Amino acid sequence: MRDGGVVLGGRTIWRNATFAVEPGTITAVLGPNASGKSTLLNLILGLVPLSEGSLRVFGEAPHRGNRRVGYMAQSRAADTTSTMTGRDYVGLGFDGPRFGWGRDKGKREVLRRALALTGTTSFCDQPLHSLSGGQRQRIALAHATVFSPELLLLDEPLAALDLAAQAEIVDLINLIRDTTGAAVVVVAHDLNPLASIVNQVLWIARRQVRSGSVDEVVNESVLSELYGHPIEIIVTPRGRRVIVGLEEEFAHPHPHPHPQGPTHAEEAHHHLREVYEEETS
Repeated sequence: MRDGGVVLGGRTIWRNATFAVEPGTITAVLGPNASGKSTLLNLILGLVPLSEGSLRVFGEAPHRGNRRVGYMAQSRAADTTSTMTGRDYVGLGFDGPRFGWGRDKGKREVLRRALALTGTTSFCDQPLHSLSGGQRQRIALAHATVFSPELLLLDEPLAALDLAAQAEIVDLINLIRDTTGAAVVVVAHDLNPLASIVNQVLWIARRQVRSGSVDEVVNESVLSELYGHPIEIIVTPRGRRVIVGLEEEFAHPHPHPHPQGPTHAEEAHHHLREVYEEETS
């Protein structure tokens, strides 16, 4: 992206964003609630138009149904009551709108690979509601990687997980990157769980975007400029970064759904449907 900006409903979300995501790297997208982190993913998916500047995805303008891009939506409360099995949910990533047909000869092998990659084979035949939060996130990652994407977009994959489950998902994200060579973009609330695997940070706040390595972005000078008031960063003996001065910004760790527009789950389904339509056209 070069000098990119987004305006939605007459409101500037952010502007002057310039960055690149290289193959085999992990980029963390950070910032307060409603700052436009998920909007960035929607731009890459072709769901939202860029208002200014330019954005290329594998050398092309972003478009819906790009099979080279995988997408994992935010976790859904509905999954805690769903009777659908994990295998069927991952199968949706292959079938798109054809759910229930499942006749493609290559489907079984594709699902086997996705389940093996994410370590979900042993529990994929259980209903989603019976799985732990970490297991459901692993199933969601299998769903997102079913077509072996070269760019994987993950929207809050660590939300609502305990520390142990977060560590497992972070290890899995790193494994997927190392195994497939895909570029991974992770929207997150907290850098610390991801710090050991992240190559680049995009920090969005006050309609601005800063990009660079962890040390280049997550420092007192850059964040103080970005937020317009003094920010202090305390690094613990274990390397954890405690940011002082943003307590109010991060008082609610999990974003609330936007009052208008499609839900994240609907966006994920639309993406799968468009991938299918592109494959069969």
